[in-house]
This record gives sequence, structure tokens and C-alpha cells, in this order.
Amino acid sequence: MKKQIAAAFATAGLALSIGVAAAPSASAEASSLCNYTSSQPQVGYGSTGAAVQQVQCELWYSLRSSVLARDGIFGDATKADVKSFQGCAGLSVDGIVGPNTWNALNYWTRTDGFVC
Repeated sequence: MKKQIAAAFATAGLALSIGVAAAPSASAEASSLCNYTSSQPQVGYGSTGAAVQQVQCELWYSLRSSVLARDGIFGDATKADVKSFQGCAGLSVDGIVGPNTWNALNYWTRTDGFVC
């Protein structure tokens, strides 16, 4: 039994060291908490719809201070939370959710902590 366990750990370690074991994509893991959409288009002030709801949900899981309604409307409160998140995550603070902000949101949504 000990040999089987040791072999299993050795195989897992080798697979991880050469990159064979692939983790689920960030968007797949984020969607387990926020299921509004898997689409990640650029959204900003004035945008509406499921992608904005996804952003609002992920901000709730990523930002300790977020109290956003998940109404799908990218207004002043959503823009303020996006800017706050971007600053905490070390991103350019422009209030627009593009690829870098989506990636950071996905990461922080699937962790057990908050970015700030």
C-alpha cells in the first residue's frame, strides 16, 4: 500500500513538473460561482446584460467592500468597484473590463480571499 501511495505521489509530481496536469480555466472556475455567462467581452460604463452581471458577481466575490446589485447595468457603482478592483489588483485603472481585468476577476473569484 505504501508503495502505491508513493508511486501515485511521484507520478503526480512528475506530471505537475512537466505541465501535463492542466488546471481548469479561470473562466470555468469562476462560472461555478457566477453563472450569468461564460462570454467575456469588453464592458464599461453604459454596458448592460449578462456580461455585466458576471462582472458584478465576480466583483462581489473579489472585493471585500462590494455591495453591487447584480442588475446587469454598468453604472456609477459598478465603475467605482471596477476601478477599486483594478487598483488593488495592480492593473491599469480605467474602469473598463477588458481581458486583463477579466483574468484578474476570474482569479480572485475562485480564491478563498479578497484582492482587497
